[in-house]
Amino acid sequence: MNTFTKTLTAAALATVSGIAAADDISANVSLTSDYIWRGVSQTNEKPAISGGFDYSYDFNESLSWNIGTWGSNVDPTFFGGTHSPSMELDTYTGLSGTSGDFTYDASWLRYNYPGGTSNSTTEWKIGGGWKWLGANYYYSKDWFGTHDDPSRIEGTFDYDLPYEIALSAAIGNNYGTGTEDFFNNSYVDWKLGVSKTWLGVDWGLAYTDTDIKKSDCGGSDLCDAHYVASLSKSF
Repeated sequence: MNTFTKTLTAAALATVSGIAAADDISANVSLTSDYIWRGVSQTNEKPAISGGFDYSYDFNESLSWNIGTWGSNVDPTFFGGTHSPSMELDTYTGLSGTSGDFTYDASWLRYNYPGGTSNSTTEWKIGGGWKWLGANYYYSKDWFGTHDDPSRIEGTFDYDLPYEIALSAAIGNNYGTGTEDFFNNSYVDWKLGVSKTWLGVDWGLAYTDTDIKKSDCGGSDLCDAHYVASLSKSF
């Protein structure tokens, strides 16, 4: 999925005061064969339907502010407990900009699980990129109610192939500091995917995997390699 932050908008407004601005509202919906987040299946290797709304405000050609929400079904047994959530509903906001071939963003993201018990969490992100390459850093102070504070360093690669096929790749190192589940140790996840817009729909196929041992994933296959097909549409 594969992600947005809270920053001081007032400072940005002061910086670009007097410059013409524009805004935009968009929506998206997707159907995937599995909802994989950082290499781990969130739907017990079953299909997911997701979608969201975004509002963006362009202060100028180089600086934008966005706010939005995104939701998906999840496996009710993923977190365990007697009040396990069956839905993830995220909210996010952040600033992003460009300078020549360089891009940058700073964002805040809140993962919400309606009906869950202390499962919601907040994450911060800063990122930058140059042409096809990107790097992101994520940090959470209170990880899904566990009081752990893991971080993540991620590298990305995006490149346009012939026939308007988009190639994307990502690798991330997740640093866990707690004692619960597989976050008690660092783990690496990676992803390689292709996508193409055809008949007004974005078609995608991706391969994901992690180096998490099955014994550290509750004895399940949720952390193993997966092939994920997707259909998505933006409005």
